[in-house]
Amino acid sequence: MKRHAQDTHNNDDSAVDTARGRPEPARDAAAATPRYRSIYQALLDQIRRGAFPVGSLLPPEVVLGRQYGASRHTVREAIRILCEDGIVSRRAGVGTRVEATRSNTRFTQQISRLSDLFEYISHATLHVRTARMMRASASTAERLSCAPGSAWLRIIAVKTLQQESTPVAHSEVYVHPDYSAVRSDVGKVKLPLSLLIERKFSQRILEVRQEFSATAVKAETARDLKVRTGSPGFVITRKYYGAHEALMLVTITTFPYRKMKYSMSLQFA
Repeated sequence: MKRHAQDTHNNDDSAVDTARGRPEPARDAAAATPRYRSIYQALLDQIRRGAFPVGSLLPPEVVLGRQYGASRHTVREAIRILCEDGIVSRRAGVGTRVEATRSNTRFTQQISRLSDLFEYISHATLHVRTARMMRASASTAERLSCAPGSAWLRIIAVKTLQQESTPVAHSEVYVHPDYSAVRSDVGKVKLPLSLLIERKFSQRILEVRQEFSATAVKAETARDLKVRTGSPGFVITRKYYGAHEALMLVTITTFPYRKMKYSMSLQFA
């Protein structure tokens, strides 16, 4: 995977708020609780009782589905939350492995394929703070590999996980002007920006380049994340490329260091 150094400082551009929201999850008729949450709790209880010791594998999703009378999608959602809590980990070709009996309170990304990245993004809810066309300054133009003064759509947002109200991440997003019409859908359509661009413009994202870095969280970002200004943060910069290495989208996501764990599996061809 290619990596290039990037400046992750925020700009002081003004913006306009957009609408936001998310769908109501399906409920368990007996307990008025989302079905996947009930399965999550049941699996967590079994892990803590020792039915699935640390280091062991959970049964396959199809087996758990039969056991709990639920769809595979519902079971997968329950396991996803266990992964986010650091209780289990998933790896293609291996299965779901029990890692701990108590939550480490961190947000865990486990990436081994490009499709894993898009699956992770789809589980986070984007709450848009501002969305506005802006002219790239010299430093921003260098970051975006464009000419100074170029018009890009700039979005500032925070991300939350399902059933959580405290933001887990702050996002600064730049959308190439060719795709700036996506602005009308941001915060209204329950899709990651990358997939929204693909579907709205019939363009495929073929490559994502990532950079990881540490930062002292700046005041604006700290307010959104509800952390102290200057506290340690973890930054992921992603550049999304289409055909002919055309840059389509840039996201700069800042996590409080206590809220983020990144796991990557690399396999030899």
